Amino acid sequence: MEFCMRIANKAILNTIREEKNNNILISPASFNIVLNMAASGSGGKTLEQFLRFLGSKSVAQLNSNTKSLMALTDQPPLSLVNAVFIDKSFTLKSSFTKLVRNVYKTEARSVNFNEVEALIEKLNSWAKYNTKGMISEFLPPTVKILQPPLLLANAIHFKAAWEKPFKASETRNEDFHLLDRKTSVSVPFMVETSRREYYGSFEDFKVIRLFCRGNTLRKQFCMDIILPHKRDGLQDVIEKFNSNPKLLQEDFELDTKRVDELWIPKWKFSNDLVATELMKELGLTLPFSFPDADITEMIESPLSDLLYIKEIFQRSVIEVNEEGAAAAAVTCAMLYYGCARSPPERITFIADHPFMFMIKEIVSGAVIFTGAVLNPLSTT
Repeated sequence: MEFCMRIANKAILNTIREEKNNNILISPASFNIVLNMAASGSGGKTLEQFLRFLGSKSVAQLNSNTKSLMALTDQPPLSLVNAVFIDKSFTLKSSFTKLVRNVYKTEARSVNFNEVEALIEKLNSWAKYNTKGMISEFLPPTVKILQPPLLLANAIHFKAAWEKPFKASETRNEDFHLLDRKTSVSVPFMVETSRREYYGSFEDFKVIRLFCRGNTLRKQFCMDIILPHKRDGLQDVIEKFNSNPKLLQEDFELDTKRVDELWIPKWKFSNDLVATELMKELGLTLPFSFPDADITEMIESPLSDLLYIKEIFQRSVIEVNEEGAAAAAVTCAMLYYGCARSPPERITFIADHPFMFMIKEIVSGAVIFTGAVLNPLSTT
């Protein structure tokens, strides 16, 4: 999942550099599933590049990684559903059909790409059902369907209550300081005092971990909030993570501490990300290049050597409040034919300036969602 974390970090950095104070949410896990599926239908140098970027030595290892990720969704709070939409005039190769069924737990759905309105309605219905209503419109307005033969899709949904909920009666408005160091906005903060939490303070940032209810020894879901020490320090922190994405997948060394003051803003926003160019900039180029792409292991057709990924995008949404967190994402790849102990210090965690967050499963290290809150009042 390291490459997908690099996608996420690069997207967050781009957002910060644009200085628009827009929030951002990405599901590395959802991107990972769709890219794994695309890689499994590739061959030659395209497959080699996919495997290199996805950190696998073979398709078998790739499939094993996918099965491990899918195993996290056998019960709440996480659900993950895959889909393959293929134009009715084409059929999948039997080998890819078997892979989709056994690894990705889905069947190919035959659709008519000429009937665009009906297709969009079908895609939206699929997305709405599999994100529990959190995403009702699947396609970002910048993405157009121009009769591709194949869509690979993933829908992911997460909803969990906090192990220790916040008291709504204690929620109050306070100032949240934006990255320009000049502007602040009044936002509702969930506030607790003298509460024991997993906490760690590092060179450039501090981390607090909010556990979700219902964890087991096998699966432990949480939200880590990564707060820079400096109010305008988010870019430096993310650049540090971007230089070594494994830092975010490895578990932080956190200890149980009494946090004297804990302020976390409430937030709710949605995000669209067309990731094609981001992936190219990171070096994954062949799957998106016509006529260089070799995606010949999916469709039973003499034209299969003309297939390439035209676009890959993700729509996501999140809400964090006193009771818990809920998030969802839909990711789609559109394939086209081309022509020593010291005295205890007073600990506070007052997230009153831009910060990064992750929803993850601790045992496996899988990052389900990651993002950044630049302005809790912004809905995008």
